Amino acid sequence: MKQLVLNIPESEYRFFIKVIKNFPFVEIDEKKNKLLELEAKLPPAKSKIWGSIREGLKEVELIEQGKIKSKSAKEFLNEL
Repeated sequence: MKQLVLNIPESEYRFFIKVIKNFPFVEIDEKKNKLLELEAKLPPAKSKIWGSIREGLKEVELIEQGKIKSKSAKEFLNEL
């Protein structure tokens, strides 16, 4: 399945969603849409913090999948 990111003017958003929901092959991830809306409204400082948190969560997922190696607490503290 492919994903497509669209930028729709706020005034046309509800209409567009109503139209696109009528296509049986289209899936709309409401949670992701809401998250993207909230992220777009963050001030720059908070956006930077949120980006760091999101990166950390991605690293945790990769560690759990065994794609990257985790660090011990001692290694972590040595980096500081």
